[in-house]
Amino acid sequence: MAGVLRSRAFSVLLAAVAVLTLVAAGCGDDGSELVTVRVGVPSEVTPVVQSVPSPPRWYPGDDGRVHLQYELMLTNTVPLAVEVTTVEVLGDGRRVAALSGEALQAAMSPLGSETGSTATLPGSTVAIVWLDLSFDSRRQLPQQVSHRLTVDVGPGLPLGPTITDTGAAAEVAQRQAVLLAPPLRGGRWVAVGGPMGPHRRALQAVNGHLRLAQRFAVDFAALLDDQGRSRRGDPDQSSSYFNYGQPVLAVGAGTVVSAVDGLPDQIPNQNVPIPLADAGGNEVILELDSGIYVGYGHLKPGSLRVEPGQRVRPGEVLGELGNSGNSTGPHLHLQLMTDPSFPDADGMPFVIDRFRLDGMVPSLDALLEADKAGTPMPINTALAGDRHREGITGLDVVTFPAG
Repeated sequence: MAGVLRSRAFSVLLAAVAVLTLVAAGCGDDGSELVTVRVGVPSEVTPVVQSVPSPPRWYPGDDGRVHLQYELMLTNTVPLAVEVTTVEVLGDGRRVAALSGEALQAAMSPLGSETGSTATLPGSTVAIVWLDLSFDSRRQLPQQVSHRLTVDVGPGLPLGPTITDTGAAAEVAQRQAVLLAPPLRGGRWVAVGGPMGPHRRALQAVNGHLRLAQRFAVDFAALLDDQGRSRRGDPDQSSSYFNYGQPVLAVGAGTVVSAVDGLPDQIPNQNVPIPLADAGGNEVILELDSGIYVGYGHLKPGSLRVEPGQRVRPGEVLGELGNSGNSTGPHLHLQLMTDPSFPDADGMPFVIDRFRLDGMVPSLDALLEADKAGTPMPINTALAGDRHREGITGLDVVTFPAG
């Protein structure tokens, strides 16, 4: 019975294939033999449809590599579970990456889940493969990507069980990452971004569209003292954290298009849910150029120094770092985007003019544990050195010019 049900589940697909091929057998009214006529190219049943909803975008990272980030959407069009076994990325027709096994499962999640991981597509569902590729140099970047997908539909069907098809061709954005001035002064700052950032998978349905405005967002999560600690004193007070109240700077010349103030700070590590409209807390959005906006989130209440329509210059103080909005502790959320809205925009990559990379925190758990305990942050200094026009790629510890 199970085999019969599985076969019926594919009957619509098989019927569609049959429509594309005109086959006549037997005799016509005049007794003549009818011939077989095939129209068009051979057709394949591809139960999983691939698409790339946003152009792949790239930036040079402070780890010495060029990073290409985008999403591959997989839609299972049949009411049966399908196992995704391999996703190969083809750059200009050549394989540049392949995901399978545990690596594929870690990179793939059901639509709507930021933390889930799976290589199985239940019947009639959608999943996202979060693609974060890196290259030795810009010369290795492809101009176009496509994807060779292999799925297993299981036994008992008139096709498969393994089906491979190539699709979801997409042009890689040729525009370079936007150059920004430092958003803060001094250091050492713990900057969380890149593929390891907490916002990489923050895909949201906004105003009838899927949007990932935070794709390249960076959280400046801590300011360390000379012992490597992020705070001193009561962990439930925002003022105990060394980053709280630090001046936040304009990253370029531009016009203020939005400025929100008056929302209260959260209690560190005890945040309460808030509406989507207030998720950014006290915030500023600048228009740097046509179709290029930068957003600053979670600013300190009462600290904003700008208002809509005001022109600002690079390095001008906009407000102070705070803990308002959807925040678990004092930090600055910085994102570049195509539209003047924190949720309703497409995220864009950026690089920072100059800074020193002091090292990297080995893991997000290590960062959170040290921050909670008020103990020195572990830092790997293997890649330490000056950086120019590069982007944040992980749990980076950075120092900006002092003034």
